[in-house]
Amino acid sequence: MHLAPSTAWAWLIACAVVILFFPLAAQFGNLKGKLSSFRTWVWAIALLGIVTAGFIPFTFGTDIANFEVQPFIFFITGTLLGVLFLGEFHRMNAQKKLKHPQRVHAERRTRYSKAVEHLAYPNPAVRASAISTLAGLVDEWLADEQLSVEARQKEGQVIVNALCAYVRSPFARAFKAEAFESDTPPANYAGDFATDLAAFRGEQDVRRSVFVEMSKRSSTLTENEKGEVAVVPGAWSGFEFDFSRAVIFYPLDGLTLENADFSAAKFCNGSDFSGAAFVGTVDFSRATFGEIVGFGDATFAGDANFSHATFTRSANFGGASFGQSADFGCSTFNHRASFDHATFNANAEFHEASFGGHADFHDIAFAADVRFSGASFDQDAGFYGASFGGNASFFRTDFAGTAEFREAVFEGYAGFSTAAFSGDANFSGVVFERLAWFADAAFEAGAEFAGASFMGVADFCNVSFVKTPPVFVTEDATSGEVCRARFAALPAGSESAGQEAHNFAVYEGSQPIPLGTAGLNGVGYRIPVGAVLFDPASWDERQKKYTRISEPAQ
Repeated sequence: MHLAPSTAWAWLIACAVVILFFPLAAQFGNLKGKLSSFRTWVWAIALLGIVTAGFIPFTFGTDIANFEVQPFIFFITGTLLGVLFLGEFHRMNAQKKLKHPQRVHAERRTRYSKAVEHLAYPNPAVRASAISTLAGLVDEWLADEQLSVEARQKEGQVIVNALCAYVRSPFARAFKAEAFESDTPPANYAGDFATDLAAFRGEQDVRRSVFVEMSKRSSTLTENEKGEVAVVPGAWSGFEFDFSRAVIFYPLDGLTLENADFSAAKFCNGSDFSGAAFVGTVDFSRATFGEIVGFGDATFAGDANFSHATFTRSANFGGASFGQSADFGCSTFNHRASFDHATFNANAEFHEASFGGHADFHDIAFAADVRFSGASFDQDAGFYGASFGGNASFFRTDFAGTAEFREAVFEGYAGFSTAAFSGDANFSGVVFERLAWFADAAFEAGAEFAGASFMGVADFCNVSFVKTPPVFVTEDATSGEVCRARFAALPAGSESAGQEAHNFAVYEGSQPIPLGTAGLNGVGYRIPVGAVLFDPASWDERQKKYTRISEPAQ
């Protein structure tokens, strides 16, 4: 049989139309859903290629054309089929992920269940591996773009809660922490010391690893050129971490802890937060610190709550930085409390706090208001060189030992009304830039104000000096240098100008404050004998002193 080229072309075109009709019908017509579009396209392209190659001898009518064009047609057909198969494979994978995310989620939950089970294994290496697995699962949920942000956070929080629950789980050997400071057992140790020691140290490492995983994913703190601290959120910044009532017997120094709740937690020997960074709110309210507590050089970027906390041994906050409010209200310090060189950039609360040992606040910086009202210092309280940038309230504060405020600076009002000083009180060299309020305070021992500068009103109304009058002037026995208290000559027309600017009307049963008269700027004042008046507007920055000062009061 031989066909003319024109007839062959007509038959080829007709066959091509018929063949292509079926995939188009499967894709767009009534057959959609009944026929697989992928299979119809495969058969259509294959048949079209075969038919086209079969018509080649009739359309061209030469052997050369047959041998040159037929392989090309088969090549094109194979290429199209290959592309089609690759596309279908990609589509099926994508569809599998889109249509069956529950499979992935179910697999994650299975791994979660197994990891939680492994937390109960006696081998610490197995428990540590489980913690790493759980942390990785949180990361997977957070990276799952098929879920909403809220769903990701919810799934991640579930696992975080499991990690926190492990930290809160009981561990009886934690209460023997002091016994495990050495590799040798203490006298009369009850139990197998070697076994207990190994278990204790293994559990220390495992539980610390929980915080290490959290720390790696927490926010970071950066400091700009102005010294301001900025918080860069981390992957886990949106979670809450509940360690309330936990027993902590391992060091957490140098780590970052975010939105951490340690309320009512108990800290045994071995716990340490030196150099730690606290981001967000941290809650240590009602916590009990049973051993030496180290918060030295720690950074609190958010609010810090230590209200009603109990420090049964020494507490070290030396060099710590509090970026937001710090609340130590009603807290109890049974032994030494060190806050030297600490910085409080916002309000600080120590009201009703109890200091059973030496309280060291020397060279501390309070940038905002601080309140020690109702606090009690059973031993010496050292505020030497302290800086109070806001108002400072020591209302009703009880100083049983020496109260050392030498060289301190009060930029806001200094409130010592109704405070009780049982030991010596030293305010020599102190700068009171505003109201110095000592009304109704009681000084049972010595009180020294030599070299103090009262730039605002000095109010000693109804103050009681029980044994000796206060000292406002001293003389160095070796050099003969005299150190005098200075009182501002407040400008005429001000609310407290004139003789009533400073009040030295002590309690009638008190040792008196010997007063003399001094004059400056045309106004006379009654101030302590030997003290001087100064004009606050006469400060010479180059000489670093006031240039208009009165003669000593006589």
